[in-house]
Amino acid sequence: MPRDSTDTKTRLLDHAERMFAEDGVFAVTNRQITEAAGQKNESALNYHFGTRNELIVSLLSRRGRELDAMRSEMLALKGPNPSTRELVQLLVEVYASCLHSENGRSYLRIVDQLRGWMTDWEFISSLEDERVHEHLRNILETIQKETDGQRVLGMIMLMTALTATRAQLISDGRELPNTHEEYVETLTDMLSGVLLGPST
Repeated sequence: MPRDSTDTKTRLLDHAERMFAEDGVFAVTNRQITEAAGQKNESALNYHFGTRNELIVSLLSRRGRELDAMRSEMLALKGPNPSTRELVQLLVEVYASCLHSENGRSYLRIVDQLRGWMTDWEFISSLEDERVHEHLRNILETIQKETDGQRVLGMIMLMTALTATRAQLISDGRELPNTHEEYVETLTDMLSGVLLGPST
């Protein structure tokens, strides 16, 4: 009976997620990941994921499915015409939910390192299954009707950076300046200002 490769793939993803978050996406080598996952063959990553970028995409997709399911459920509760601020708060609440677990905090810190990929959100389009971020796409498209693409990108990058910083504080056991609920409200206000603030 052939050995199930699912466990091996999961172990590789788990170790890559932790190591990327702690040591840096561009600093950790394939060999370090395979050794941490207990694999003797350094080509295990290539076998299961192909390229390094595909490994990163797999990490984003794994968490992305969970987050987009949450967006779907919360969006259904907003009614037919939610305001821009309500949509921003939904985005913040879902993204900030990752702060509650170590794996989630690792994900936030990895995404922050990949902000260079976000110039026009091509990295989302490159995902193997675009349904992974279906509701994120729909929400961003709705928001963009009220503003412009540059502001939407700025909102996403600011949310990514600030939440990753909070994730680092939590993982380091440092004191936080506010509660989780206060953080969500404050960040929602900030991001709404980015989107809806006056233009010159």
